[in-house]
Amino acid sequence: MTAGDKSTVMASLKEGLHKANALNALLEEELTLLKAGDLESFEALQAKKSETLEALSTLIPLLTGDVSLTEAEDDEAVVPLVEEINALLATCRDAHLRNAMLIDRKMEATRSALEVLRSSRSADTGETYDRLGKLKRGQSRGRETDV
Repeated sequence: MTAGDKSTVMASLKEGLHKANALNALLEEELTLLKAGDLESFEALQAKKSETLEALSTLIPLLTGDVSLTEAEDDEAVVPLVEEINALLATCRDAHLRNAMLIDRKMEATRSALEVLRSSRSADTGETYDRLGKLKRGQSRGRETDV
């Protein structure tokens, strides 16, 4: 690996650290938008997040060790930079999982609310009482049957 290759690796890793910090900030903003229920801004944020993840994916060979850094490791700044990026990406993974759990909870709450609304509609056809306290069955729109 030449000096030019080392500087390219360092530049890539520094850009990767910048992108990892940007991803972490985007995930925090995503959490804020989810808590506020601002779905339009949340959707707009997804494009930025996708671009950042795509840029970070180019670093996978460097971060996983698929590309040999043996000569670049002589530069004492490379290894700590790789470790810092990996630690930051682990934080991003945890933030992503936290946001996914929040989304799942919100979806479940929405499903539950829909189920309540659906069941309240079907309750109109169930058993009810008339003004005299007599049980009525099968009451539906425009049709009542006394028991």
